[in-house]
Amino acid sequence: MNYKKTIGFKILLYFFLLLFFSCTNAFSTELKGKVARISDGDTFWVRLENGNRVKVRVWGIDTPEKFKSKKLYREAYRCGVSPERMKRLGKLASQKAKEILDHSKVVLRGKGRGYYGRFLAEVFLPDGTNYGLEMIEEGYACVYWKNHNPVYLRALEKAKKERKGLWNIDYELMECLCGR
Repeated sequence: MNYKKTIGFKILLYFFLLLFFSCTNAFSTELKGKVARISDGDTFWVRLENGNRVKVRVWGIDTPEKFKSKKLYREAYRCGVSPERMKRLGKLASQKAKEILDHSKVVLRGKGRGYYGRFLAEVFLPDGTNYGLEMIEEGYACVYWKNHNPVYLRALEKAKKERKGLWNIDYELMECLCGR
């Protein structure tokens, strides 16, 4: 087989594949459903329109832990606080999540799968509110350390400066959790 034809064929194939994937939702999934149960501030279950249930991890944010876990103990140790103090903030973040999301319809914009296999998604309310951004703006979430979204980072700085939400309750602990 002619070497130049093989290379030309591969380039043409890659071009068509790139065109196909850029014109479809192959890389991003949008799902609609209703929040069924809230685990904590950044994780909850959604009953999709097709009847399936999916566990969602909110993309771009991290809230304090409310359950006993390796992460809770690791963060409590790193911040020099008791696990109970950490769990207190986690419970408050979960309460805020319930105020915003409880049994609400949501739109999930998929970002893939998270570390524990949970559906990783940006979450939007029917009025277009970005749930993750709202949690940061209200002072109940940190920006997830892998997220460098400037809008989220500015919202975090503003909530911190204004001592909103958890920043008003335990500034030093939030500084440790959010200040990687």
